[in-house]
Amino acid sequence: MDDLTEMLQDSVDAGTLPGAVALLHRDGRTEAVVVGVQDLETGTPMSRRTLFHWDSLGKPLTAVLALTFVAEGSLDLDGPIERWLPELSAPRVLKDPSGPLSHTVPADRLVTVHDLLSLRGGLGFTTDFDSPFTAALVAQLQEGPSPRTLDRDSFLQAAGQLPLAHQPGQGWTYNTGSTLLGMLLERLGDRPLDELMARRLLDPLGMTDTMWWVPDSELHRFASRYGATEDAHEKLALIDPADGEHARPPSFPDGAGGMIGTADDWLAFGQMLLGGGAYRRSSPGREILPNALVTSMMSDQLTAAQRRQAGFFLEGGEGWGFGGSVRADGSYGWSGGAGTTARVDPRRGSANVLFTQVALDSPGGSPAFTAFEELTGG
Repeated sequence: MDDLTEMLQDSVDAGTLPGAVALLHRDGRTEAVVVGVQDLETGTPMSRRTLFHWDSLGKPLTAVLALTFVAEGSLDLDGPIERWLPELSAPRVLKDPSGPLSHTVPADRLVTVHDLLSLRGGLGFTTDFDSPFTAALVAQLQEGPSPRTLDRDSFLQAAGQLPLAHQPGQGWTYNTGSTLLGMLLERLGDRPLDELMARRLLDPLGMTDTMWWVPDSELHRFASRYGATEDAHEKLALIDPADGEHARPPSFPDGAGGMIGTADDWLAFGQMLLGGGAYRRSSPGREILPNALVTSMMSDQLTAAQRRQAGFFLEGGEGWGFGGSVRADGSYGWSGGAGTTARVDPRRGSANVLFTQVALDSPGGSPAFTAFEELTGG
């Protein structure tokens, strides 16, 4: 812990991090490191009550929410998604994922729930950010770091007009599958995603500080977000203040990256995964998921060819389970582009969380993330 504190404080002193919260949980014990400030302009100290934009660290929660429906028998992993999302029926597939959007062939099968959970449905980012397909994701689906202005119906209509980057189940594309999964769950559960998440996951786990937007009464706890610059003197630039993009309700709750909360709340979720689907701290003996579904979630669902196709999204031999990456050591987790990362390791009985508010320059993470994993063992 001393080395971790020194590393994070050195980053704060060097001006590359405003602040950070790190939590290390193992064998029922949690240790914390809190350094720096949550806002450079006001100097508000960082604390364990600080709220962070989780960004893509919400994907694992959307996956677990879907699996609660699987566990009760109301959702079939192999069922086609067009039952709930008819806007996406009769998909067509690009002949070349980097080619013209008009060059398509019919899909050889329907997209399934399992495809969305494992991001093998064909709608999402490829590694070619200069392709017409990626341009369409950004322009028509508003895929990107800022909250959407599209409403649900407009998003689904636009998604239904786009071809898939690959045949269903045959490739891997990032992000959009989790958004679509959240929308499917809304129709299945006949409730908005935020309500479903609260009823089935957040409330049972005691995650009282997790939300989808920050009301005025909580803005004093919300960390402003920054990005790295090339300026040797001003190494960070403000991207979004606390009262900015997330201080108002989104057009719809995004299952791919719309959640906000504390590091301790995400750790509560991670402890549930370590418990094999049961959380024994605030709700003794309460099962969120059967152990078999937790095992499936934290098992690699990809072929070797799909892992290669994922490229820089899944570097270093990572695979993908449901909602997060799986490594050869059996650990499960992911990172959010806003500066958050977490990893659960069932073999060691550990869960490590590092929340910062500096946007990542690439899907591969940041120097702080790399140093954190080296110091904590993953």
